[in-house]
Amino acid sequence: MIFVIGGTGRMGLALLQRLAELDAPVRALAHSPASRAKIEGFGAEAVDGDLDELDTFEPAMKGCDRVFLLSPAEPNQPEREKAAIDAAARAGVGHVVALSVMGASHNATVGFGRWHADIDDHLAASGLDYTIVQPSGFMGVHLLPVDTLKGQGHWYGMTGDGVSGYIDVLDIASVAATVLTTPGHGGKRYELTGPEAISMPQAAAQLSAIIGRDVTYIDMPAANFRANLTRVGLPDWLADSIVGLYQVIREGHGATVTNTVEELTGQPARSYREFAEANKEAFRP
Repeated sequence: MIFVIGGTGRMGLALLQRLAELDAPVRALAHSPASRAKIEGFGAEAVDGDLDELDTFEPAMKGCDRVFLLSPAEPNQPEREKAAIDAAARAGVGHVVALSVMGASHNATVGFGRWHADIDDHLAASGLDYTIVQPSGFMGVHLLPVDTLKGQGHWYGMTGDGVSGYIDVLDIASVAATVLTTPGHGGKRYELTGPEAISMPQAAAQLSAIIGRDVTYIDMPAANFRANLTRVGLPDWLADSIVGLYQVIREGHGATVTNTVEELTGQPARSYREFAEANKEAFRP
């Protein structure tokens, strides 16, 4: 039995769908009636629990031999996920697959990278068999600022001409499903990217061709971009982390491209053009 923590976000739902296609037995943590309905919609067993109620972890995992671990990126993410790892060890789980980030390091300039380095080290030292999945930036984040794109045809950012090997969450889910259902992944760390590294101006040009409307990428100074993020309601810690991540890309440190998705799943990773085509209605006015 596979236990999924974080099964009702975009990434988690993609994983539940892929596991359902593989007829894998799945139980997932549900924190509300709405999340329970989503989980059960994929034929999985939903069990009540919450990431902030640590005593719900261990009973929910009983009888499961594999765990997929994903939680929201927040300052308390390390405490939450380390507690889940400890609960998995007490519950007799054999293998934990954790979603981390590419570039996770205690010296990372981005908060996400430091948090995941802490979690990754804790998992590696837990005595459990483990696999750490480390994707690059998600293509799906480009669906978030669609209001200015729809209304103005403008796409604001601060990455300049820096490139990144953006990846579709569907490919991350396929890799996670493969790791959870096939042997030979213990102790491995997999870096995942899309098939190419592209810049935001290049992404805007591809999107323009697909939706039939000019999309202009407008590069901003970091301070102005951060001010825009907080103006729309993002907390300071998240605004700082996004600015730090985009600065890394701007400086040319996001260009890594791997073939790991195809090596593990037998299918090439989706290109940005394929992602944009699949989501074109979300970008159109």
